[in-house]
Amino acid sequence: MQGDPSSPVYFILHIPKTAGQTIQQHLADHCAPGVFWGPHQAPRLQALSGRRYKPGGLPGAAQIRAVFGHNLGRSLEKCFPEREIRRVVLLRDPVSLHLSLYNHRMMLHLTKGLGTYSFDLHLKAQPRDFIAHRLLARWLEIPWPLLMAMTDQQKYAALNRALSQFWFVGSHTDCDRLMAAIAPDLGVPAAARRRNTAAEWERRATWRSLNAAALSPATHETILADHRLDQRLWESWQAAGFDPAGVCPRLLGPSRPGGFPAREIVRPIFAGVCHYHRDWVPRVRAGRAGSAVGPKILRAERAQEARRWELAARHYRDALADMPNLPEMWVQYGHALKESGNVAEAETAYRKSIDLDPGSADAHLQLGHAFKIQGRIDDAVGAYFRSLALDPAPRHPRDELIALGWTTERIEQRLRRMRDVRAPKVS
Repeated sequence: MQGDPSSPVYFILHIPKTAGQTIQQHLADHCAPGVFWGPHQAPRLQALSGRRYKPGGLPGAAQIRAVFGHNLGRSLEKCFPEREIRRVVLLRDPVSLHLSLYNHRMMLHLTKGLGTYSFDLHLKAQPRDFIAHRLLARWLEIPWPLLMAMTDQQKYAALNRALSQFWFVGSHTDCDRLMAAIAPDLGVPAAARRRNTAAEWERRATWRSLNAAALSPATHETILADHRLDQRLWESWQAAGFDPAGVCPRLLGPSRPGGFPAREIVRPIFAGVCHYHRDWVPRVRAGRAGSAVGPKILRAERAQEARRWELAARHYRDALADMPNLPEMWVQYGHALKESGNVAEAETAYRKSIDLDPGSADAHLQLGHAFKIQGRIDDAVGAYFRSLALDPAPRHPRDELIALGWTTERIEQRLRRMRDVRAPKVS
């Protein structure tokens, strides 16, 4: 089907905390090369014009079957002329979305040695109608100045028109239903392993997750008032499924005072307070500016994004001196070492990560890469098989083994032997 003008292209819009990581990782792990693609976010000034990226001359468009990301804009559809576009989005009610987003961010901060802040401050730092304005600015590519001038009724009407043209609109809990529908067409397994879950993050960070039962009635009402568009979209479209054209959206009701422009004027102040609690409070508590680990991790990540590998390795090394028990950070340190040419040291970093988390399939995969670069093929094969045994879903270790001369039949035979060895003996 790849390259066939009759084959549809799935445009899967990723709203935060709506099972997007589960879908993304599943497709990335199992789609054939060139079939799955996502755009990068545009610079902020470019985004103000409504365009989140520059799609001109998308390479390999004929092979692409699934487009995914936070920053999808409908102008991308022009890169797929004469192809059916199947638009997909999963939604979430504003109360549970903001609880999930807040808990996720706080746990992420803690794993990086950063500070936390209150849920009330989190809410004040977010735009009104979080989902609605993401769809308006990113998918519909409406410039931010125009959004400031639009009424809620105009925004709601534009969103309803757009969603009525989607192939699938549903709830964040519809991930399995969605994957079962598109899996045969893309040639991937129908069942997707859960990723980026609250339980997964709670194992990494000591954090007591906030839930709806803990919210005061006033806070609950504030969320619904500040995200009235999102609530109406949720009520109208959560059950649309494969028939969005048949949805009759609920009435929005009268406009509220203040609204979006007033919120956007004061919101940067609260966002700045959040950044202060995240970045600076840990430094103050540490006693001196250079002793807090959070900024070291941020500097390491920025250097890594800029591909300044030696600098990234140095910052990760400094951070690990303060927080040596984070297996994921040892993997990132290993990446920086490997890319800077220190493969033997990278191997040591990956081994340290495995010592801390023996069940990490990714750490075994990365160790296999380090072995392969050093020419230690037998060791690489062993690491790839350990990665496969821990998590058979990703295709990468299997691809590496095939590249090393292993047939699919031999791979399955060895995996069966490994499972037989681990199986308990029955007396």
